[in-house]
Amino acid sequence: MVSEIIIPARGGRSVTLKAGQLLEITNVEGQQICDFVAFNVNDVSEFLSPSHTRAFLRRATPKVGDQLLSVRRRPMFEMIADTLGQHDMLIPACDADFYRLRFGEPDHPSCRTNLANAVSDYGISEAFLPDPVNFFQNTSVGSDGSISTGPSSAKPGDHVVLRAFIDMIAVGSACPMDRYGINGDRITDIAFSVRDA
Repeated sequence: MVSEIIIPARGGRSVTLKAGQLLEITNVEGQQICDFVAFNVNDVSEFLSPSHTRAFLRRATPKVGDQLLSVRRRPMFEMIADTLGQHDMLIPACDADFYRLRFGEPDHPSCRTNLANAVSDYGISEAFLPDPVNFFQNTSVGSDGSISTGPSSAKPGDHVVLRAFIDMIAVGSACPMDRYGINGDRITDIAFSVRDA
């Protein structure tokens, strides 16, 4: 094990990865969504892109063996393990405006704020945050194109393992959404573990 951090419920954290290292993202207590973004540590204008990954895979969710691409269409990660198989690459991070406009709560924690705080030391501002890959999120697309979300099916200990192709900053938010039941009945922790392959 190179490093391990706990992303606290409703919070965000970042880790750095070297090319070839593995990042394990673990659902500590189950049903917790992890909004995930990543940046090339040597050039933060290159970042993980759900839209480019969707176009490359021709699917809305990644599977074991898939490469996750950057905005420059280069592989950033390969998914090498996945105990759940339920993830989302369609929905943006919840943000302060969402809680303010929808619920009248201007001070509610949000994934976008969590992610911005976690990368502020790298000179990345909130305005330049990309959309996330939402690990463990239960999103489905109907035959009519409609998008729906439900409670995460993740159990305690469910995890994904990503292999890094380049040196990266990997960032996660333990999604604080508690107005819909997508995180089950409470918000809990996410664990990041970095290890050598």
